[in-house]
Amino acid sequence: MSTLESNIALLSTIPEEFQGTIHTYLVNLCADNPFKPMSANEILEELAESRACYERGEGKDFFAAIDEIRNEYGI
Repeated sequence: MSTLESNIALLSTIPEEFQGTIHTYLVNLCADNPFKPMSANEILEELAESRACYERGEGKDFFAAIDEIRNEYGI
């Protein structure tokens, strides 16, 4: 069974009274998604901009950033 078939089978088990609410939620989730599809060139442009910021000292060390997140959320 494919992922699509599994999802359809799961959705068909949801009572009809809730299907409209779920549909509305999913439509809003997709519409409000701040991450638009990007082409390979757009990804590479963002990567080049990110590297330039890091080279100017505008970035954080990865491990330092992870440590801050761990401390903030108690992980």
